[in-house]
Amino acid sequence: MDRDELVTIDRFLFVADAELARAALEAAGIDAVLVDENAVRLSWGDALAHGGVRLQVRAEDAEDAAEVLRDAPHPASGHPLPAARGEGSEEVCSRCGSEEIFPAESRAKTYARIVLLTWLAFVFINMATCAVHPGRETIAGAIAIVLVGAAFAVVYAAVAPKMRCRHCGLVS
Repeated sequence: MDRDELVTIDRFLFVADAELARAALEAAGIDAVLVDENAVRLSWGDALAHGGVRLQVRAEDAEDAAEVLRDAPHPASGHPLPAARGEGSEEVCSRCGSEEIFPAESRAKTYARIVLLTWLAFVFINMATCAVHPGRETIAGAIAIVLVGAAFAVVYAAVAPKMRCRHCGLVS
């Protein structure tokens, strides 16, 4: 395959995912190659590609390859492989222009942190009421502030998740 006529149709963080996508294309009769396979072996057996692995096909096969990847099920889960981001991707890093943008922290982790901090606030309020013996209005006000703060944090985490660039590490 001549390198001058190759186009990148997808990028993968894990080498195994890239190999699955390449195999799906090969099974469909489309020649594909993986580029930049500088991988680091992880403790659970997968390989992490530093900077990502690019899946490339001939320019004339790019549309067919994108369709195959969109329809091909992942062998382990039965779910489709991740969609190709391609050249028309809307999310790019404002610092380096990379299309490899991902959530800086999972929503589950963010929500768990909110629940933990809310629980700690209630524990602190209980401890303070044992030592100081404030009035019921003061306790109710403190609890209301904690609950409003937790609700605001949940809404903010759902509406404005932070994104991180894989290449330069910018969080936006």
